[in-house]
Amino acid sequence: MLYSSAVEIFCEVIRQGSFIGAANSLGVSGAAVSKQIKRLETDLNMVLFYRTTRRVVPTESGQRLADILIRNDDELSAVLDQISAAQERPTGRLRVNVPMSFGELFLRGPIADFARQYPDVVVDVDFDDRRVHLVEDGYDLVVRIGVLEDSGLIARRVGDCPLILCAAPDLLDRHAPVLAPNDVSRLPAIIYSLTVDGRNWTCRDAAGEQQSIALQPVLYANSAGMMLEACLRGVGVAILPDFSCAQALADGKLVRVLPQLETSPDRGIYVVYPDKRFVPLKVRAFIDSIASAMGQYDQLS
Repeated sequence: MLYSSAVEIFCEVIRQGSFIGAANSLGVSGAAVSKQIKRLETDLNMVLFYRTTRRVVPTESGQRLADILIRNDDELSAVLDQISAAQERPTGRLRVNVPMSFGELFLRGPIADFARQYPDVVVDVDFDDRRVHLVEDGYDLVVRIGVLEDSGLIARRVGDCPLILCAAPDLLDRHAPVLAPNDVSRLPAIIYSLTVDGRNWTCRDAAGEQQSIALQPVLYANSAGMMLEACLRGVGVAILPDFSCAQALADGKLVRVLPQLETSPDRGIYVVYPDKRFVPLKVRAFIDSIASAMGQYDQLS
């Protein structure tokens, strides 16, 4: 019972049909039961039981109150049983937000496998590059790529995501050779529109020295897929996540610009979820599935 002790005792008296029976059931004295019932009657300003030397009988008001409390208590117990079961096996609705391009490339299979493995979980996944608010928008967890801010949320790193400065060979043929970081400023650039500092490329050399290079935007896009396509067609240089450009680099359709430099700071792939004392099993199971999938990808790459 999520009520006062007096209400709990009242319901037990109804169930047992006597003060003594309630006292024995609850492990308290008969006097304690009588005292709590009197206090409840005083608080409610009503008589709950007719008392005789042999038994107690609920009044009409007492019976109506009991019907409501016991019914609600049974319903509450059923809900708590369902919640408890959810901690033994994944159940319920799971709302997930995943970056569009990354999700399409790598998470379609793992998410489908998760849904098949846990049929009691209703998976509701949004592939969207928009920056959503995890708690306010009602998500159980989100997948994030980049450098995380201190948000009071819990984040588990499940993989790495290097950003690579790429260009099509045709673009580089049409411009003067790029031999130093400042030469990048002369090239047209494709900019990721959802980042705060997209018009600059921050890089570091082997010694760890960092510098920031201003870029010359010719196209903004909020999709890694759109940026990749524009880069392949020679529109401009682009800072692309490894997962989207690795194949094009391997095929020679793109080349890495100034390969001796690394984009800074390092980016990771994270699963982010609310800071809760008890994490639902469906959330833990999903995170483990994603971490396993990313581990297999890292072994293959």
